[in-house]
Amino acid sequence: GKTDPWHDPEKARREIEKLRKEAAKYRTTAKALEPLAQKAREAEEAQKSEAERLTGQLTAAEERIAAFQQRAVR
Repeated sequence: GKTDPWHDPEKARREIEKLRKEAAKYRTTAKALEPLAQKAREAEEAQKSEAERLTGQLTAAEERIAAFQQRAVR
């Protein structure tokens, strides 16, 4: 009906302008948050690589133990 903003070009323009401003605000916010997201990803990566390093050390230690046990059995 008449409340539909798209029937009135002036109203439609104002509506579009409002949406544009909102979108710009969200983009600005997203840009501000991006470095934080990046930092979070880097921290996650660092933790993961630390865990991988420890897992690797553990695996190596277990292999050494297994080798010693095999030698002891013979």
